[in-house]
Amino acid sequence: MTPMARRFLFLIGFIILLAFQKTEAQNVVFDTVGNTVISADTIVKEEKTTKKRSRAVKPHSPTKATIMSACLPGLGQIYNGKWWKVPIVYAGLGGLGYLVYTNNYEYRSYLHAYEFKTGDLPEGATLNAHETELANKYAANQLQTYKESYRRDFEFYTILTIAWYGLNILDACVDGHLYTYDISDDLSLSIDPYLKPLETPAPMPQYAQVGLSFKLNF
Repeated sequence: MTPMARRFLFLIGFIILLAFQKTEAQNVVFDTVGNTVISADTIVKEEKTTKKRSRAVKPHSPTKATIMSACLPGLGQIYNGKWWKVPIVYAGLGGLGYLVYTNNYEYRSYLHAYEFKTGDLPEGATLNAHETELANKYAANQLQTYKESYRRDFEFYTILTIAWYGLNILDACVDGHLYTYDISDDLSLSIDPYLKPLETPAPMPQYAQVGLSFKLNF
């Protein structure tokens, strides 16, 4: 074999060796933390598995949360993972509902007592014990004043109950939209002194810009 042939074969072998090493470098990934060698095929498979799992998870629906709270107050909050809001929702509805019931009851009691006093009570209607007590205790003008007061309170608490119900729906809708929103806890404000020499042909430290630097991280 001539020297020229040997050089040619050596060059071919060197090129093949470089190509083989490049292929191996593409198929492995080195973990600098644990000094472990991970196959690139394994990483690709794990990425595919992660994508399949992410597709399998259904996206959170603000519309669904809104409809659920409209159908049953507190249900949308449960869907959003805000379980602690359910007692607040029902405490408000329960308290307002009680005020609506009691004011309506008193309004009707004073109405019937007033109608009895003025002779406008429908034929065949009778007074219960509470209405009879009111009719014997107050005059007609007093009964009318209390009747109107309880009527206004009844309407006021009815409006508040409807508003609380609407607030329950609005809260579920807002929480549904913020469910996947990334709210970082890294919110900080740093204040540092600021000193910068004036831009002159020759640096002059005695003439500088002095102030404070404010940095807000969020």
